[in-house]
Formats: sequence, C-alpha cells, structure tokens
Amino acid sequence: MLRLVCRMIVLCLTSTAAQAGPPQLPPPTQVDDDIARIVGYSFTRDGGAAFLEKLSDTIPSRITGSPGSREAANFILQTLKDAGFDSAHLEEYDLASSWQHHSISGEVITPVRRQLLIGTYGWVPGTPGTIEVPVVDFGSIRSSDDPIPASVRGAAVITDLRSNASSTTYVGARAIIARRLAQAGAAAMFIVSDKPDRMLYTSAFGFYPRAPLPVLSIPAEDAAFLRRLLAHDPVKLRLDVQNSFPGPVKERNVVAEIKGAEQNEIVILSAHFDDWDPAQGANDNGAGVAVVLEAARIFKLDGIRPKNTIRFVFFSGEEELSNGSRAYAEQHRQELDRIRAVFNLDAGAHPPLGFDIHGRIDNEAASKKLLSPLAPLGAAGVFLNADFDSDQETFIVEGVPIYSLHNAPSDYDTRHHTIIDTFERVDPRMLQLQTAVMAVAAYSFANADERPGPRLSPAQVQDLLKRTGLEQLYKLEYSIPDDPK
Repeated sequence: MLRLVCRMIVLCLTSTAAQAGPPQLPPPTQVDDDIARIVGYSFTRDGGAAFLEKLSDTIPSRITGSPGSREAANFILQTLKDAGFDSAHLEEYDLASSWQHHSISGEVITPVRRQLLIGTYGWVPGTPGTIEVPVVDFGSIRSSDDPIPASVRGAAVITDLRSNASSTTYVGARAIIARRLAQAGAAAMFIVSDKPDRMLYTSAFGFYPRAPLPVLSIPAEDAAFLRRLLAHDPVKLRLDVQNSFPGPVKERNVVAEIKGAEQNEIVILSAHFDDWDPAQGANDNGAGVAVVLEAARIFKLDGIRPKNTIRFVFFSGEEELSNGSRAYAEQHRQELDRIRAVFNLDAGAHPPLGFDIHGRIDNEAASKKLLSPLAPLGAAGVFLNADFDSDQETFIVEGVPIYSLHNAPSDYDTRHHTIIDTFERVDPRMLQLQTAVMAVAAYSFANADERPGPRLSPAQVQDLLKRTGLEQLYKLEYSIPDDPK
C-alpha cells in the first residue's frame, strides 16, 4: 500500500513539474512561415549586390533624360523579366526639359592667377561663352528674404547657403535665392559646398525645368581663398560653363507586380534609378533600386502571394522634381484610392530603424502594429518626420499613406552627390537587411485585413502641409501663388 501511495506522489510531482515547464509556443501560422522565408532568403542571397555592381560599373551617368537613364531602365526591366515577371513593363512620360553638362572652368585672373575647382548644378544654364566678372561675397544667408545688394549686378556671387538637418527647407531657399539674384542681374551664383576635403556638391532639385542663372558649387577651401583675396583687393574671375538644354524627351518608369490573391488594393515598393553623376550613384540610389528589385525576386522565387497586390515601381526623374513619381500618379490616378501604402527607399544602404510616416498622426497606431514584425530586425520604429526629399513628396501631395525608410545616422550626407558615391563603399550586408525590412513591411501591409489609414482629401492634404511646415516648398515646386493679403 505504501509503495502505491509513493508511486502516486511521484506521478503527481512529475505531472506538476511538467506543467510548470517552459510554455509551448503556438504552431507557426502561414504568415509567420512566409515572413520567415522572406527574411531567410534576404540574408542568404546576395541582396542585389551583383545587380548593383553591374548598374554602377557598366552603365554610365543615369541623369534623367540621358542615354544612361534609358539603359538603366532597360536593365531593370530585363532583370525583372529574367526573374519571371512576364508583365514587367515600361511606362513612358514626357520630360519637358532635358539637360546636359559639358566643359567647365573657373580661374582667378585678378589680383593673382589661380585655377578654381567648380562644378555645375543641374538644369542651370551655362555662361554665354567665356566671361570675366567681379566677385561679390553675399556671405551667410539667414533667410531667403535677405536683401540683395546692388553690387551683385554682373558679378559672380558667393553664398553660404549650406544644407542642414532640414534639407527640404534648404532646397526651397536655394531656388528662391537663385531667382532673386538673377532678377538683380547677377552673372552667376556660387554655393559653398558643405562637403569635406575640397569635394563639390551639386544637385538639380528645385532648378528643373530651367534655373534663371548659372548656379555653381565651389569647395569651402576655394571660397575661403577668394574671401582672403577680397579682404585686400577686388577679385575678378574668368568663367566658362558649357551647359545645354536639348529639349523635351521621353522618360520612363519600370513597373512589375505580384497580384493579390483575394482583394483589389495595392502596396507599392519604390525607388528611383536616376542619379547625379560625379561618381556612380551607387548609394543614391542604386542601393535602393537593388533592394526593391531583390525583394521582388524573393517574392517571385518563393511563390509568396499576399491578399493584396504588391507593386514594384522604379522611378526616373527624382533628382529634378520627382518627375517620374508625379507622372506615375497622373497615369494611375484611377488607382490612387486603392493604394494602401507606398514604401519608398532613397536613404542609402545603412542600418534601418523604421519608417517616416510624414506627419500622418492618424496612421501612427495602425502603422506600429503592422510594422511590429520588423522588431526582431530592429526596424519597427515609426517616426512622424515629414519632408519632400524624394518621391514621397508626390504621395504626400496626393494624400496617399507614404512610408520612407528611416536609417540610423551615417556618412550618407558626406557621400551624397559627390565623387565618393561609388560601389565599393556600399555595405552588402545592409542591402540584405534592407531587403528583408522592405519585403516584410510590404507583405505585412498587403496581407492585413485593413489598411493603415485613408487617402486624405485635398483639404486634409493642405492641413497636413501647413502642420508639417511643407506648405511653402509645396507652393514653390507646384507653382502655387501665395494667397493675396
């Protein structure tokens, strides 16, 4: 009898210990399995590095409207078709103004003779042949409303209009100052580069379709040299800037998609493939193109088909005025109400922390929930930052929920639009990580039962622009006159 009682006690203790053991995890769902496969493929493939190497090394300048841009579009298209996207196609649009840069030179001729290092901004005119002009130092610009001195007439004007944490504000001020200097009769505008080691910085944003005067980049070191000379004597330069405007051309976006299995809404993954050409445009934005393309190939390779359509769109024309995304919105206007979200990648191959949602407070809670699968990757953050720094501007203006990858602080700004934006500086591990993040985000949103938020009405968009400080730049870029007071 005692042995029987002891045996029963042992059985009870064993049962209790088993019940107190580690909890059993629920079996994985189909969604869990799909996400695990997406992440696994992202980290065991090359993350698009081979594609990026070929894009960077074999295709020359991808400036919008150029032969290189056309070649890049065809390369992306063929890569998608090779991956099994039979419906991948080009969507053409009219580019009202194309631009080319040719030779450029600058030289101090009085009071000494010295060559200067200078570069031309995009979509700006050249000089009327070789010109000899005095130098005027406008100094630091505190506001785009600063008074313009009469001495700028006929002069090359040095401006300290440096980029800052709010590059959207900087671009707007740059365009306004250029316009005001041209109206005052300036011969050229020098913008002091904020890059280190005598590197130039150039761009086209805000100057398309045609700037009102030659706008040139000058290294901080060369500007300092001119200012030392000006402290003692008048300075005269010889400038020869050869730029041209060949006229309107056809540009193209590249589009492919994974059709949804059940519903009729769309999630877009996008990146722009045009570049700025002092180097290779590897980080801006070849890396973004490689990531979105690799995400597309993973979906196709594994046969993953979410409830709603995932569309992959590669824009041209971002560097000028988001021309490609604007054309896409116009051509797909009947679909805009069906877009759940646009995920845009134009931030370089750096550690991702989450996504900017551009002031859409109404989407914040739903976005945090839908992006929660990214927590193990350290990229589930939701940030309210709002800017017009890339193709997100098109979708902000259209009221469509837009998400821009938000990266940890890095050397992106140092490399941006400079001679060191080259392939070997791109970390292939970041391509893999960003592929996982972008693909999982798209899958989560496309497979959810509900969208993160509505498309805003035009009146709600205007309220958003005011609240986020983007209203003035919107008026500038979309040629909206100020309300008369």
